[in-house]
Amino acid sequence: MKKTLILVSLLLAAGLVFAGGQQAAGSSDGLSGNYAFGGSTTLEGFLRPAIDEFTEMHPGVTISYDAPGSSAGVKGALDGTYDLGAASRKIKDSEKADGAVPVVVALDGVAVVVNKESVTISNLGMDQIRKIFSGEISNWSVLGGPNAEIVVVNRDEASGTRAAFGDITLGDAKFTDKAIITTGNGDMVAKVGSTPYAIGYCGFAYIDREPGTKAVTVDGVEPSMENVLSEKFPIQRPLNMVHTGDLDDVEQAFLDYLLSEDGQAIIEEEGFISVR
Repeated sequence: MKKTLILVSLLLAAGLVFAGGQQAAGSSDGLSGNYAFGGSTTLEGFLRPAIDEFTEMHPGVTISYDAPGSSAGVKGALDGTYDLGAASRKIKDSEKADGAVPVVVALDGVAVVVNKESVTISNLGMDQIRKIFSGEISNWSVLGGPNAEIVVVNRDEASGTRAAFGDITLGDAKFTDKAIITTGNGDMVAKVGSTPYAIGYCGFAYIDREPGTKAVTVDGVEPSMENVLSEKFPIQRPLNMVHTGDLDDVEQAFLDYLLSEDGQAIIEEEGFISVR
């Protein structure tokens, strides 16, 4: 009887240890909670699959992402709407003064795209790009193209792609107020591809997503990852995650994952440029 009691006690102890082991395995890193990320439509391209992978590895964590634009992403990080913001442009000094801390997780180029069927031009200089998007040049014939009015397609003012493109190409000039306004990279290339004599711009990951568009060279330089890394291509930008300096374990773990070999592989798979 005594031996039986001892055996039962040992089995119970073993069962408790096993059960405890199962519980630990289910939350071995202790990461849990509901999180809201948001901002750039450009970063959305790799953040959604990265979030899926991260939450699969950490089942106690749920992360939502919405994409109202880069400026909203920075503002949301600052006011607490988002646990992490996302911005496809440099963070402004005024935003940094308010507490925004950027983490560069990828690089991207911004390609100039035109309607493939109607626009015969295949190269534009930076000065020509400035004059087109400011409205100073309004007919393709001035550039050696067809005698047709240039249809400028632009992004909304919340767009980080618009901010980066404008900062690099316009200088002190302003965007023309006669442009068609679109709300995302996908919307941009769709509009350019379906509109005769149109011109616009998009992140590199969207260059080949619309068969009706083509990317032009800029000052003779192809829009490619290699030319961004070598700094030959002039229209490029950092892709940032934004926080306010006080990261919890989940936020830090997600940033670490994005910058890891696996995270950077997702970034490259989605057509962006690794920072590793």
